[in-house]
Amino acid sequence: MRFVDYTTEDVVAAARELAPDGFVGTVDLVGGPSLRTVAPLARDPRDVIAVGDQSVSHIGGRFVERRLDRENLDRAARLALDGLLAPPITAVHPLSDAPAALATVENGHTAGKVVIKVT
Repeated sequence: MRFVDYTTEDVVAAARELAPDGFVGTVDLVGGPSLRTVAPLARDPRDVIAVGDQSVSHIGGRFVERRLDRENLDRAARLALDGLLAPPITAVHPLSDAPAALATVENGHTAGKVVIKVT
C-alpha cells in the first residue's frame, strides 16, 4: 500500500506511476474537484463510485449513498474482524484526550484513522 499526499504531489501522476494502464475502478469519498481529478484514472467511467457527490452520473459513474445505520456498522465491524477491512490507524488517544484527538481530525488531513480508546 502506498499513500499519495495530494498536498505535496500530483495525485494523477503518482497513481499513473502505480498503475500505468489505469485502475479497475475508483471510489471517491469527497466529491467536487477531487472526483473530477481521480475519475479519469478508472478504465471504465461506470466503475467510478462517488459517496459524496451525486454529479458523478454526469461523467458516467455511480453514486452510493452513505448510511450510518446499525446494519452497516455491524457489516463494517464483521469485515474488520475478518481482516478484510483494515483502515490504517494514525494515532490512538485515551478518552481523556478526546478533544485533542478530534482537533487533529478537524484541523488537518490525517493519513489514516484517529482512534479514541474507551476502556
